[in-house]
Amino acid sequence: GLSSTSRLHDLFVTYEAMPPGAFRNRGAGLQMIWGTAPSPFGTAVLVLTEYGLAGIGFADGDVSVAAAFEDLRARWPNASFARDDARVVPVAARIFDPARWDPEQPVKVVLIGTDFEVEVWQTLLRIPVGRATTYQGVANAIGRPTASRAVGAAVGKNPISFVVPCHRVVGTSGALTGYH
Repeated sequence: GLSSTSRLHDLFVTYEAMPPGAFRNRGAGLQMIWGTAPSPFGTAVLVLTEYGLAGIGFADGDVSVAAAFEDLRARWPNASFARDDARVVPVAARIFDPARWDPEQPVKVVLIGTDFEVEVWQTLLRIPVGRATTYQGVANAIGRPTASRAVGAAVGKNPISFVVPCHRVVGTSGALTGYH
């Protein structure tokens, strides 16, 4: 009953910002679960909180699981982390299998960043499946037409890649401009 698969993706993800105190305290008092799971892009490293999915990284030929986890862990230096692959695998399966995208049970994600970064990431969530835009297009969409470099930096800091589709943003020339 949806008008397109893009609309399904809109309903597949719900998001909220991390409570300001948890962000300010760099995760003090938060228990975070992390683990690995298969994905179409190699081994995915996921971080979960009681609020939802807080991070996805990928291990591949250049990046080890330990390095991908450390990148995500460094965002929350005061949080406690426990590895539990069994809790992570079903979340990853829902994320990476479009047949399991269910608007009745959306994947909850937690956007962890500055107000500007969260605004950029919210804009990324509105890019339709199968479409791309430019950093300049995102800057225009958020009402900051001179901020394309800052948008690029925010896109590069996206802690929930694939779910928050940073892969749909390219340079004005159409180049990936350093995207991993």
